[in-house]
Amino acid sequence: MKKFLCAFILIALFAGSACADVNVGLLSQLNMTQAEFQTYMDAALSSGLWTMFSAGDREPAIFVFYDSLVAMQMGLNKGEVNEIDLPEAVGEYMINTNPDYTIAAIAITKPVYFAFGFRKDDGDALRVKFNDALQAMKADGTLVGLQTKYIANPGANAPESVTFEKFEGAETIKVAVTGDLPPIDYVAADGTPAGFNTAILAEIGRRLKVNIELMNVESGARAAALSSKRADVVFWFQVRAGEGVQPDVPEGVILSESYYDWTKYLHIRKKGEAK
Repeated sequence: MKKFLCAFILIALFAGSACADVNVGLLSQLNMTQAEFQTYMDAALSSGLWTMFSAGDREPAIFVFYDSLVAMQMGLNKGEVNEIDLPEAVGEYMINTNPDYTIAAIAITKPVYFAFGFRKDDGDALRVKFNDALQAMKADGTLVGLQTKYIANPGANAPESVTFEKFEGAETIKVAVTGDLPPIDYVAADGTPAGFNTAILAEIGRRLKVNIELMNVESGARAAALSSKRADVVFWFQVRAGEGVQPDVPEGVILSESYYDWTKYLHIRKKGEAK
């Protein structure tokens, strides 16, 4: 287990302390059950490679899986969990758009990456095409430009909608979006996908001259959408290239090159709740 724990060296910074367990909601990890993930995290804590939730007499976290951001927020609002765990840009967006939320902790880790997921048995050719497009977008500055526009300064406004070019008679690629990581993966109230991931897809479709068809799924349903061939492409996390175990990447999934990474997670709680 130690060979992959090194990917998760985090330091949680808290003000104050509390004498109760901290239940933390996070989006379901698709390569581990909730119990397996808890064991995974407990081992990281005991190894000393991860110092988390250890201010004063505060107890280690108990992690609770949710299949969507909406369900996770409901869990926080109902008191099922004390905090929810989100990538930094997502946490900032949630605070900006929810005045009742505040930061409970900042967790610092080695880079976590966003990548596209494909089926291992028949998706490698499509992965190569996406990788070629991503490499070109990195080389000409397009990717940095989209990150600046959609992620660098998340405000309280909803991310801009994105227009997809249509190519008569071209291949159609079905992509599942969750809306669970705004403004990265975002779906508007009317069901229209927008934000960073959608902008990247529009640019990839333009460069490959293919039609992109978007479908909404819950985060916990990503693997099923891909394996059932309802979707050809799904968004995925990886903790670090080459790691032996990927908590969110199940068997049968292969990943593109990374196109966005972060090193901080924000733990969000409701204002007025115990720290």
